[in-house]
Amino acid sequence: MAAPLYLWPIEPRMARYALRPLTTEERAVFPGISLACDVFKGRLLRPPSAIPGVRAGWVVWIAETYPDNYLVRLPGGANFLVPYLAATWERVSDETPVTTIEEVRMDEKRREWEAIKWRPGQVLTTPDTRLRWSCLSEWLVAWNKLQNRAHSTLRYQQEAEHLRVLPTEMIEAEADTAVLYGFLDAMHQDDAIPPRGMRQKHPTTPLVIAASNRLAQLGAAPYRLYRQQQSMRRVLQQPSRTRPTRSARPDSSDGMALSLF
Repeated sequence: MAAPLYLWPIEPRMARYALRPLTTEERAVFPGISLACDVFKGRLLRPPSAIPGVRAGWVVWIAETYPDNYLVRLPGGANFLVPYLAATWERVSDETPVTTIEEVRMDEKRREWEAIKWRPGQVLTTPDTRLRWSCLSEWLVAWNKLQNRAHSTLRYQQEAEHLRVLPTEMIEAEADTAVLYGFLDAMHQDDAIPPRGMRQKHPTTPLVIAASNRLAQLGAAPYRLYRQQQSMRRVLQQPSRTRPTRSARPDSSDGMALSLF
């Protein structure tokens, strides 16, 4: 009975299978092996179906431990063997950075967000209410309904939920500048925006930024300039009060003159 390959002396194995010792860098990637035919980087084209979560496009380290036998190191330190698990890849240059576990986690979060992201036409409901809306103008109608309700803890909670569930994608999809200005008016006039110095992590901050950016994309005036224009327009629309001229004023000496006769 022949001895297993791993029990063979190093020199015969190196000569028979064209193995070489791993470099210091390669040993850091594959600490469990000391010899290999080749070590290189590859971009996964068809990841193994037996391992969930492995994505095509990842750049990984690959060690050819024996001819046509490969050890693939995934981000995070997990390994799998080929041909025990089927996978294909393309070789890339050594300068290509490998995919890190941090990049994998960020990509998973992005995929989760894409799965729940608002789509145009999708109808949303404000939690703990019957208010339903599918665009920013309808959201404003619902916001005004909340503003008209009696002051109570429940109303304040519903207002907070109404702001929380408003997706920025809905604001970014709005094409009517009047609706965007109306939204910013509501945020400023209804005390939804906290004072300066307390806005960094407030839920209204990304919403206001999205509305301002959308106005810029549409070529509209910034909100501050819009407010100035509105104030000036109200002043000009007020009826002018005519002041009597000096010649039109009644002469007090005519009506109040006293006669001595």
